[in-house]
This record gives sequence, C-alpha cells and structure tokens, in this order.
Amino acid sequence: MLLVSVAVGWFFALGLRFVLQGILPTIAASFPAATETQAGLAVTALWATYGIVQFPAGITADRIGEGRVLVASLLASAVSVLAFSLTPTFTLFVIAMGVFGAATGFYSPPRGTLLTRVFSGRADQALGRTLAAGSLGAAVLPALAAVLVDGLGWRGTLGLAAPGFLLAALFVYRSTRGLDERDDGASHAEAGSETEAQQPSVPTAIRAAARAVCCRRTGLAVLAAIVMYFGYQGFTALATTYLVTEKGFTQSSAGVLFGGLFVVGAFSQWLSGVLAQRARPVRVLAVVAGMSVLPLVGLVVFENRLFVAASMLLNGVRMGFAPVSNAFIIDLLPADVEGTTWGAIRTSLFVVSSLASTMVGVLADAGQFDGALLLLAGLTGAAAALYVALLSTRFSQSPSP
Repeated sequence: MLLVSVAVGWFFALGLRFVLQGILPTIAASFPAATETQAGLAVTALWATYGIVQFPAGITADRIGEGRVLVASLLASAVSVLAFSLTPTFTLFVIAMGVFGAATGFYSPPRGTLLTRVFSGRADQALGRTLAAGSLGAAVLPALAAVLVDGLGWRGTLGLAAPGFLLAALFVYRSTRGLDERDDGASHAEAGSETEAQQPSVPTAIRAAARAVCCRRTGLAVLAAIVMYFGYQGFTALATTYLVTEKGFTQSSAGVLFGGLFVVGAFSQWLSGVLAQRARPVRVLAVVAGMSVLPLVGLVVFENRLFVAASMLLNGVRMGFAPVSNAFIIDLLPADVEGTTWGAIRTSLFVVSSLASTMVGVLADAGQFDGALLLLAGLTGAAAALYVALLSTRFSQSPSP
C-alpha cells in the first residue's frame, strides 16, 4: 500500500513536469514572441525551483515526518497546476512554471528517505519501481496531452491534472498516516521532553551534511549524478522541439516518441534496480552511463526517421541510473541528518542541471542544436569515467556494495 501510493504520487508529480516539456512547442506558439532561449528559460525555472526546495524539504521531513511533507506537496501541486490558467503572458507562464516546480519539489527527498527506511533491505528495488511509475507517468501523460491539447488548449489540458493530484494526496495520506504517528510516538517515548534538545539544530545538521558530502566516495557519487542529471535535463527539455525543428517530425509524432522515451526509461529503472541487488551498484551506474552516450550521438548523425526514432527511444536507458544512484548515495549518509543531507544534495543536483535547458536553448538559437546534443554526449561519457573511478575508491562508511 505504501509503495503503491508513493508511486502514484510520483506518477503525477513527474508526469506533469514532462507534459509541460512535451507540449512546449504548442505553448510557445501561443506566445508569438517566444524564442528557443526563452523556452529553455521556462524549463530552467521549472527545474531550478524544483531543485531549490529540495533542501528545505529534507529538513522539514526530518522534523515533521515524510508522510506529511508528501501530502502537502501533492496538495500544493493540485493548486499550482491551476495557476497556468492565469498566464496571459509568457512572463507569467514562466512564473507559473516556477511555482509548479517548487510544489512538486517537496515530494522527492521524503519519497527517497521514506522508502529507503521502510524497505531497507531492498531499497534499490523500491526506488526503482517508484521511479519507474514516474517514468510511466512521463510516458503516458505527455502522449495523452498531445492528443487533448488540440481540442482543449494547453491551459485546459493542464487543468485536468488537478483532480489526479488531489486523489494521490488522499492515497498517500491514508498509507503514511500510521507511519508518521508511530514515529512521533516512538520519539516521545524514547526521549520524552528531551527529544527537541537531542534533535540536531539546522546549523548543526548543515555542518554534518557538508562533512558527509566532502567524503571522497560520496563526493564522486554526487558529482557523477550531477553530470548525469545535467545531460538528462538538457536533452529532455527540448527533445520534442529538436524533433520538430531539426528532424521534421510533427508535434503529435514527436509527442508519441517523447512518451516512448519514458517507457524505455521505466524499464531501464526497473532493470537497474534488480541488477543493483545482484552486482555492485557502481558497476551498474558505469554501464548505464556508458550506454547513454551513443543514443545522443545517433540522434544527431542519423537522418533516416526510423533510426532517429530508435535513437530517441534509446535515450531512455540513461534514466536507469536514478534509482541506483539515489539508493547508493542515501546509504552513504549519516542517519541523524539523512533527510537534510539528501535534500541539500538534490538541491545541488537539480539547480545545476536546470541550467542545461537554457544552455541547449541558447545553442539552438545560435544554430548549434546538434552541437548541444553532442556536448551532452561528451558530458555523459565523463560521468561514466567518474563511475569507473568510483569503483576503485575505498568504501569508508558502510560495508562495500
């Protein structure tokens, strides 16, 4: 029940972010003065605010419980998705993107720490299934939106998601209510009136988080994840735009391929989670990163539509790194400030990677769309090299994976 409810919430939280990116050409067309750079900035606003709130989300989850933060995030998302109906200018649309990104951003850190704690013996699989549900949402919802947007308009299409967020919030509330209450009861029973005094202050938690990240093994894992997320954000932000403007696909065809990308991603996430239980997680990460280089190159060099479509779909393989990377990094963190540290790490991941969409947009406006994708391929290769280096780094905080 818990795993399913959290996965359903992530289905909507991630799916709607990629609906926005999937129908971005249609949205931009409704604002005649919008450029590729401005479209990239809108996606940057979505992911930057998503990243910025990860740190406070982790702190909040440490103090009031993951379940409460998850429910609040889904309720805020239901409200914020309706804000798109109040965006007559592109500037207001960018602001609405930021608001929605922040609302969904509170979901991720407590999702990871809750599932890692509850399913401690099989965290890779639990996270893999949850992230796969999000990838299915990113596959199904953009494809559905591409069909509905012509009849309902993009604002009306987005508004249909609000009831889904509300139902997901109710589902998560019912499955996590008992966990939060038990955590509260155990905390009071063990510590009594001293609980608050024993809980690390925010400055202390921040210092502990910094020490954890400065460990060589953790630092390499975080750096590699930042590079992988940078490539992921840069590619997915304007992937449909690239297919439409550079390869001659229609918006509907590009939307279907964009959805298919996440079907492949969902399978990759499930498979990576399974393999990480049987082999060293870092080896799985190195293989996934290495395999993610060629589809980006193929998208540029191929002109045959079948090969272009295949390259587009195979870019979903890179999504398999996320559940393994998340579980691996969380396992390295000190338990008493796990939520705070993980929130800080995710803030760095997504704030830095959010700049990728703007970079790709600027290069696209300069006539270097192909060059932007090749640059992302090179960075992905660098991430694979970091994971190979991580294989030879001694494990100092818990038994070797």
